[in-house]
Amino acid sequence: MRYIEKPIYSEPTSSMSFDFEQFTITSKSQTAFVSSTATSTSSKSTKRRISKTSSYSDLIEQGLVVFDDSRADVDALAEQAESSKVDKIYPTVLHDAKANMERLPNCVLLTRVGSFYELYFHQADEYAPLLNLRLAKKKTAHGPVSMAGFPFMHLDRYLKILVQDLNKYVAISEEFPNVNAKSGNTHQAVSDSAISDSAILELQDLDDCESGKTKCNMYIRKVCRIITPGTLIDEKFLDPAQNNYILAVSLRQKPLPELQSGEMEDPDVEKFHIGLAWLDFSTGDFLTQLSSCATISSDLARISPNEILLNKRLKPGIAQKLFSQIQEQQYFITYEAFPDVGRSSELSFDLSDDELRAERRNFLSAWGEHFDGDGSESVDLSKLEYDELSACNALLHYVKKILPGTKIKLQAPVRRIPLDNMLIDANSLRALEIKKTLRDQLTSGSLLNTIKRTVTKSGTRLLSDWLSSPSTSIVTITQRQSLVQTFLNDKHLHEMVILYLKRTHDSNRVVQKLTLGRGDAEDMLGLLQSIQNTAKLRSLLEDYLQTKAAENPSASESIPLLLEKLIDLSALEELISSAFDHDMVIRHLSAEEKQEAETLMYLESKNGLDNLSSIQKAPKKKPQTRKGAPIETMEVMKRNASRTLLRLHKSLDECITLRDGLEYDLRRLLGPTLDLRWSPSLGYYIHASGKDIARFEETKTEHGNTTARCIISRKNTRSYHLDKWTVIGNRIDSYKVLIRVEERKIFQNIRQSVLEHMSPIRRNARALDELDVASSFATLSRERKLVRPILHNGISHNVIGGRHPTVECGLQEKGVSFVPNDCFLGRAERLWLITGPNMGGKSTFLRQNALVNILAQAGSFVPANYAELGVVDQIFSRVGSADNLYRDESTFMVEMLETANILKRATSRSFVIMDEIGRGTTPVEGLAVAYGCLHHLYYVNKSRTLFATHFHDLAEMIEDLPHAACYCTDLMEDDNGVFYFMHKLRRGVNHRSHALHIAKLAGVPSAAIDVAEKTLRKLQKSPLGGDEVSRTVGDGKSPTGAEVLEKTSKYDAAFAFGK
Repeated sequence: MRYIEKPIYSEPTSSMSFDFEQFTITSKSQTAFVSSTATSTSSKSTKRRISKTSSYSDLIEQGLVVFDDSRADVDALAEQAESSKVDKIYPTVLHDAKANMERLPNCVLLTRVGSFYELYFHQADEYAPLLNLRLAKKKTAHGPVSMAGFPFMHLDRYLKILVQDLNKYVAISEEFPNVNAKSGNTHQAVSDSAISDSAILELQDLDDCESGKTKCNMYIRKVCRIITPGTLIDEKFLDPAQNNYILAVSLRQKPLPELQSGEMEDPDVEKFHIGLAWLDFSTGDFLTQLSSCATISSDLARISPNEILLNKRLKPGIAQKLFSQIQEQQYFITYEAFPDVGRSSELSFDLSDDELRAERRNFLSAWGEHFDGDGSESVDLSKLEYDELSACNALLHYVKKILPGTKIKLQAPVRRIPLDNMLIDANSLRALEIKKTLRDQLTSGSLLNTIKRTVTKSGTRLLSDWLSSPSTSIVTITQRQSLVQTFLNDKHLHEMVILYLKRTHDSNRVVQKLTLGRGDAEDMLGLLQSIQNTAKLRSLLEDYLQTKAAENPSASESIPLLLEKLIDLSALEELISSAFDHDMVIRHLSAEEKQEAETLMYLESKNGLDNLSSIQKAPKKKPQTRKGAPIETMEVMKRNASRTLLRLHKSLDECITLRDGLEYDLRRLLGPTLDLRWSPSLGYYIHASGKDIARFEETKTEHGNTTARCIISRKNTRSYHLDKWTVIGNRIDSYKVLIRVEERKIFQNIRQSVLEHMSPIRRNARALDELDVASSFATLSRERKLVRPILHNGISHNVIGGRHPTVECGLQEKGVSFVPNDCFLGRAERLWLITGPNMGGKSTFLRQNALVNILAQAGSFVPANYAELGVVDQIFSRVGSADNLYRDESTFMVEMLETANILKRATSRSFVIMDEIGRGTTPVEGLAVAYGCLHHLYYVNKSRTLFATHFHDLAEMIEDLPHAACYCTDLMEDDNGVFYFMHKLRRGVNHRSHALHIAKLAGVPSAAIDVAEKTLRKLQKSPLGGDEVSRTVGDGKSPTGAEVLEKTSKYDAAFAFGK
């Protein structure tokens, strides 16, 4: 049983996004179900009630038709029928569904009807095949209406298909108890001062709602949520190891009068102010940042939003290039009319300090109550610019609209400053395979997957964030490294920290669920375990700091900073632990898992799990009898959770004792077959069989059973109503109802206490995530023999024995060793030109040095024997490319676009790797382009650069560059034609790319290879060869390693380690 608080419905006052006008419909009438022959006066079959717990197949096979009253009252309907005999209306359910579909044209509407969610009209025709559901027809006065549905417990399964796979908006129309309707099946009132009849009736309505029983005049239906890819909360298909961000882009263009002369013609002039705000609704994380046209693609790649909000109010043509740039990345985009924060249209483009402070106050007055803390006074927005406020405002308006009536509670916006983090552009994130592989877009084989040793899902999310935006602060990096070093120095401490971390839960997502009324007892216990293990971690670290810090110098640097972030929550721990019964929760979860397993086994035994339509065919069971009505308590609270609950349990125990005593007396005096029972149709009755029937009839007067009335008589069994049993049974049910009321009240009180401690809970969760990532780095360092890098604010990049973390892991699985390489970039040599054969390891060398910088600035140790690194502000990678036919861009055009981005943005503190610039065009033109780029990087950007190429003439063209050097890899071949690669980098130039050897290795037919070899020999002798490689032997064989020309650099004397 889940504690789900139904959202309070409120009518919207503004239009909804997705280009639909209004997003909810209220049924203002009561619902009555009558058959199509309801106008008949017959009392037998003309009026039929249909159980909403029946399966779809049963309803279809029986041909039952369900009509209900319209929104007008009965008199109005009669007048309408008199005035126009031909006017017909849909049943209320279909009427409401049709109205919602018209108001939400871009949404797939799922309407809750009893135990099912249903699709109607054209949406049923369209989506039933996609969802593998059985399409049926519902008879109405307007003719048959298409419909399809699935059991409510499988909602997440179909939401995944609709939202994630089909990229659809999904509107959920829930059914709610109609407080104006009277129940037709209430329990008999019991005279007891402790029982409130109104409370009983209210809870009975709630029971019926949750059990899926839709009765006459009992329910209305309202759209309470619109689900989009960026607003998932706790759906089962939500990836726990990744953030689920929705991002808003606020864009302002400079007014024409403010543009300088010639600015419109200059594509490099920044004409826009761009503000970004992104939110993970499942955790409450809320962040902002300023961006630009040049960096927005990189920002979006780093954030990886699941949904992007763009302002549809912008004039056609404005920022068209920017919007198209976002669209090309295949993000899920929603166009929404952005509201103003409150700024008057007369304000200038650049706001004054007073105007900006006023905008911040306007924003806080509108949204301050939705943030953590004691109120708007505790929220600091002093660093947010107007464009960030605008993006935040649009995002919050959007979220509030798709969750009408829901109380939103988030972390206050945290501003990201681009200079505080290394910028990795979108191309580099892909090329370096930080989160996904370049070819298959899989996580397996990525840097994140290779180095991940975290033991919590939230820790994995933080690790992903650190890898995509490493820090540029030496203080921050050093603190992270010190914590990693602390764990490396003490293995026992490391193991204990991992043990406690494994016992924690995702507190941020648990708390966020509770703020939205979606949490349950399992979430509360998960939060309790997190609080308890956080306290144990805190105690462990405090004891270690006092007793063993002298033996571990890094501990005194890192542990005190971590302890400052951990807050004591013992009072909240006591409150939760004193209320919830852990064993009862586990027993309840086990029962749920068992029921789910039985359902899956049934489905698999029928048509297999792939046939989702089989879900609709539930197994038919015989009606069950009980010793009481099916009113269940939560069964997870301790009896002494409150005085009222304890008193109610005692009263319930007394009633149960009376029931057991009555049954014992009846069996002792009249026979063992007498049984006290309850059924929905008969209520409370006594069941007797065999000889006990006559004995019961004979002794009714003698034993006070004068009120017993026979209600069912069969050949060997009879059923009786006994007033005494009816009174006891009703009393038991009433106490169960009140216990449930009290349990819910206790749960709500505890939930409110949790929400009051939301800020410290989230702060502790963040500290645990940092602890988990540091622990992960330590585990990785111990496994892979990583070293602690030395970071400084210089421009040197000195790595001895560097290795590619992902490639090394892949080779180890094959039993092959990775060949490490050194790299020394700095003031003496800030540009390396690298040549060598294909498959010789040039690209691997380029990438591994970029990854070493990323790992180091993320706080990890690095795969090398020694590393001394200057902090990098940006990493750029131009490695591999493909055409973009959608934009009519050739492979070479894509390559040049990426190159242009690097040449425009790289600084002297950037790290640039470029591979095979100039390919895709003629050799001469490609050589010219390559040299032009290299020349610009050297003289203008002055970045640390690794430049791999097959244009060997570049080596001679850069001889006059004093801070450039040439290095190469080799291919060795013996007399038998067997060759192997020498991946060890050395100084010099390799004038052969050995393309024919790679062609042979790839399986190119020998006939083609023979022709290629003859052609190569001719070209080497002709001027077109244009390369010193023509000195090779005439038989076409490649020279051995000793024969490869090694050019000694005249700058050898200037080369020195560390410069």
